[in-house]
Amino acid sequence: MIELEKLQAIIDEVAPAALADKYDPPFYWRKPGHKLQKIGVCVDPTAQNLQLAQKNGVDLLISHHPCPEGAEQFFSGQKMGVLILHSAWNRAPEGNTSTLARLLNLIEPVQDGQFVTGRVEMSLRDLLFSCQRLLNTPLLPYSGDLNDKADQVLIISGAGFSPFHREEWDKYIARGCDTFLSAELGRYALSYLTPHNIKLIDLGHSVMARPGMEHLTYTLQNRLKIFHCEVGFYPDLYAVNYQTASIYPGIES
Repeated sequence: MIELEKLQAIIDEVAPAALADKYDPPFYWRKPGHKLQKIGVCVDPTAQNLQLAQKNGVDLLISHHPCPEGAEQFFSGQKMGVLILHSAWNRAPEGNTSTLARLLNLIEPVQDGQFVTGRVEMSLRDLLFSCQRLLNTPLLPYSGDLNDKADQVLIISGAGFSPFHREEWDKYIARGCDTFLSAELGRYALSYLTPHNIKLIDLGHSVMARPGMEHLTYTLQNRLKIFHCEVGFYPDLYAVNYQTASIYPGIES
């Protein structure tokens, strides 16, 4: 059993709040009790994850994404707390983005917040297959000639293909990146990036966060052994992108 204050100190160490976007700090959607015996970790607080965690007696569920509107219905008479990490863990040194880079064997990776760059020595086809195997998903949207070589790769956690990342796209194109891995691949990203001959793979908004949240589970399991605190991963997630639409008013200007 671990006291909440001690757990919070560990969380602050592995996913410092200072790394998060200013509008997106870690927060307790529901505050747990003072002492914790069981902790759960998930990408999405889906109904299945919430119900199973409660059934298993989890004291605190650590989620990557926030709870959806109306999730309060699952907590009637329940004491389980929920901690949302989101961008703090995306940007952490061992968080979602760096975990993907490591598992994809990027050569000489360099991390800058939620962005990681590195080299690969394979075709777009082989990189696509590597992503499919890593994420255990048979279908990943992509753009580009599968026979073209992927060389300088950029990974962006979350909605990296959303138009508000345009300035970052330009920066990394100027640095020689030719292949982008992220989520929310829509019309705007395609129309803007393909003329630059950038190869694109949409890993899925939640799916791409799964390896990093599994790594967080493993990290906490090791750190909390001394406290005899159980940590488990809840794998259900939303198998959709959240933000992609066909029109982004005002973005084209």
